[in-house]
Amino acid sequence: MDTICCIILAAGAGKRMGGDLPKAVTQTREKALIDHLLDAVAPLKPSRTIVVAGHKQEVLKSYLATSTSSKGHAIEIAIQDEQLGTGHAVKCALPALQGFTGTVLITYADHPLFTAETLKLFTQYHSFKKATLTMLSFKAPPPNGYGKVIRDGKGQVIRITEAKDCNPEEALIPEVNSGFYAVDSSFLKPAVESLTNSNAQGEYYLTDIVEKACKEGQTVTAFPLADASEAAGVNNPYELSLVNDILAQRHIKRLQLEGVSFADPKSCFLDASVTIASGAHIGPNVQLRGATTIGADVVVEGTAIIKDSSIASNAIIKLGSHVESSSIGKHSTVGPFAHVRPGSKIGEHCRIGNFVETKNATLRDGAKASHLTYLGDCVVGENTNIGAGTITCNYDGYNKATTTIGKDVFIGSNSALVAPITVGDGALIAAGSVITRDVPADALGLGRARQENKEHWAKERRKVLESGKR
Repeated sequence: MDTICCIILAAGAGKRMGGDLPKAVTQTREKALIDHLLDAVAPLKPSRTIVVAGHKQEVLKSYLATSTSSKGHAIEIAIQDEQLGTGHAVKCALPALQGFTGTVLITYADHPLFTAETLKLFTQYHSFKKATLTMLSFKAPPPNGYGKVIRDGKGQVIRITEAKDCNPEEALIPEVNSGFYAVDSSFLKPAVESLTNSNAQGEYYLTDIVEKACKEGQTVTAFPLADASEAAGVNNPYELSLVNDILAQRHIKRLQLEGVSFADPKSCFLDASVTIASGAHIGPNVQLRGATTIGADVVVEGTAIIKDSSIASNAIIKLGSHVESSSIGKHSTVGPFAHVRPGSKIGEHCRIGNFVETKNATLRDGAKASHLTYLGDCVVGENTNIGAGTITCNYDGYNKATTTIGKDVFIGSNSALVAPITVGDGALIAAGSVITRDVPADALGLGRARQENKEHWAKERRKVLESGKR
């Protein structure tokens, strides 16, 4: 393959994006627009990467200086102080091309969906055809705002006509120009310097170099883009949302190809930072956000939200559960309708049941809280069982305190453990107790009023009530 230099046109102000930043630094769901291009061209190993900056160029320069995607690129900044068209933008890059011989790949920072595979095939096609200029074209049903690829009777490309300059017949042509070009460096400089702005927009069209090459008898080819969605540009928030949808679909598709199953992929939302291991199953209406990792063979049932959390292999997150900034161990179950709040560390083979809430709680392996329980600022030992309605009373209105529960403990239903408190290994807390002092290992903790039964009281009360109705 020829030596490649990449030009990325990134001078746009992006006014329609609703802000005042350079459009190139607009964030998609994964990274900035320009980062997508930098990553897509990186496998081509360009000897130079020239970024044409304009509006708020200092912001773009600062961003590129710290962007991870910039690493491995020999980036040079070219300045376009006035936006006078794509041809003028490339002309501003010509000084940075001084001494370069090979193929110049011209791209746009606001077209983030082109893949490395497509650009590799594109440049290989250009080299194979020994072309002076190769454009990347695709089919788009008219009417549309793209420049039309005009061919002669033999099917040879002869020019590109911009949409605003098309006659009615040309406007119906389905083959359009993506704006991406591979151009021989020896042709590019004189071709760009000869451009004029005699057109409907009064701009210097880069597309005019196609007609110039054809008239000179140069070899001009068009590489057909297999997936037209790759050519999508971003000019406003609506188009950004469309691009984000495609990026999300690609993410899910990659996961599916790696062995992750989705019951209804269109209903799921995954941040780009989420990783899921092969064998996992994701139900409908699931949100996986932030730095979340899902292990092998995990099942996430529907309508769950998991954020900044790790779910270990073979765990099950049941319907309607919310897990945030926490970890769930292997073979553990959460839910349905459980709320695992930040700081929770759930061990292996644990159970967090329906309507259980945890916060800054550590449950050792085998611990269970099956339903209707609040566990905050506590440590629960191995194989301990927490009965329904149990509360760790961790907050006195001013400070948080810790509850420590040993292993093999049984906490009876409807118990309140008033922190700070320690319950020793093997202890038992009687149902309905309010425990305010430490309970030794293997002891019974009992903190409730003594039951008293009054014989025939209910019967006598009914008689009194019934007599009053007469």
